Amino acid sequence: MNMIPVMAFAIASTLAIPVYASDSMNTHSQTEVPDSSQSHKAARLWLQNRIAQTPQVKAASAQKNSRALWSQAATQPLYNPELQTRLEQEGSNNNYALEISQKIDWWNQREARSQQQQLLQQQAEQQYQRSLQQTTADALAAIVRYQSAQQRDQLMQRLQQQQQTLTQLIQQRRRLGDLSALDAELALLAQSSLLADIAASQAELSAAAAQLSSLLPDWQQQPQYLSALIQQLDNSAQQLPQQPLSDTQLKQLALSHPQSESARLFWLAEQQRAQLSRDSLRAEPTIGISAGRSGEEDVLGLALSLPLNVRSSYRQAAAAADGETLQAEAEFYASLQQQQQQLRASHSRVLAYRRQVEQWHALMPDGGQRSAQLLQQQWTNGDLSTSAYIQASAQWAASLQAGIELTGDYRQAQIQWLSDSQTIRSFLSAANTNSQNAATGSNRRISE
Repeated sequence: MNMIPVMAFAIASTLAIPVYASDSMNTHSQTEVPDSSQSHKAARLWLQNRIAQTPQVKAASAQKNSRALWSQAATQPLYNPELQTRLEQEGSNNNYALEISQKIDWWNQREARSQQQQLLQQQAEQQYQRSLQQTTADALAAIVRYQSAQQRDQLMQRLQQQQQTLTQLIQQRRRLGDLSALDAELALLAQSSLLADIAASQAELSAAAAQLSSLLPDWQQQPQYLSALIQQLDNSAQQLPQQPLSDTQLKQLALSHPQSESARLFWLAEQQRAQLSRDSLRAEPTIGISAGRSGEEDVLGLALSLPLNVRSSYRQAAAAADGETLQAEAEFYASLQQQQQQLRASHSRVLAYRRQVEQWHALMPDGGQRSAQLLQQQWTNGDLSTSAYIQASAQWAASLQAGIELTGDYRQAQIQWLSDSQTIRSFLSAANTNSQNAATGSNRRISE
């Protein structure tokens, strides 16, 4: 965003410049949140409750419950007995018979079906965990986006509030003959472009607030929770491993990720389905016992039936199931490889952003207050021309803007790492002080 540089003079001369891009980020909320474990715990519980009420998490929960019922149903016997009756009149005799038959699960298909449903139930549980983690990551990302947009908008609002003051200062210096008409025109032209920047910052703030409301509808009632969650996110960044991850560590994290685990369980379930398809090629007998009366004689019978797979052997269905098993296996290994590369990339990205943020703070330890005051003093004393002052102030304003954006991008990278390393749920569940290591258990294991 192109900030209006000349506003730096008005802010420096009439207001104390806030440190917008500092570590504390105190200006993003009207309510200051104390750094206490109680407030952080309340924020975590609030976020967990809101995440559980989102439509996507509810859908995943319903699927998990449905799969649990299917798993229970699969433990029941595969075939029920059949009851048949027959009544006929032969001359003056009434003949009747009663038959009970039972198809035998000769190849124990019930066991294969039960195992398949159990695997699908476990897959639904992994998908539910994945939905929880992804929705939590989306909510944290929306909070970070809103905070950055709010800080940019606050900076723009402070610049806008000083338009009148700046105009008065320019007119005053022109009356004193201390400022040429061209210099005054340059300052006013730079000031006029602020309107577009203000509109852009307000549009971004509205979009960020709408995204946040879609995930956390009542966030405006608890604005202090956003600050607490941001602080916990910054605290969790201290647990990030500093060294590059080895292939073994990457594979361990990738295997335990819900996405990879879900693909693995689906592959195993497809193996059981293929086994069921092969078992369907084998004939299963049906045994029946009948009793009745024919004429003046009592009749007792035993029946055995065996299907003949003549018209259809079902071999194509079994071959298709085997092919789908191979497909599920390939998708699992593809998911595992993708997850490992995603972990490597997110880890490198968050470390890169950390280095840049640290360098920014080293260059701007006071948030640019000293440099703004120095520019204002030199311009006031006539040591700096208006055009040079506008250019230098543009660099000052751009640095503040860069600090806000860089800090926001760094936090977004942290969220991505927490999501990829599947520690985002434990990050919310852990205590803020003594349980920080538990909150990032996978990270700690990597660094050991």
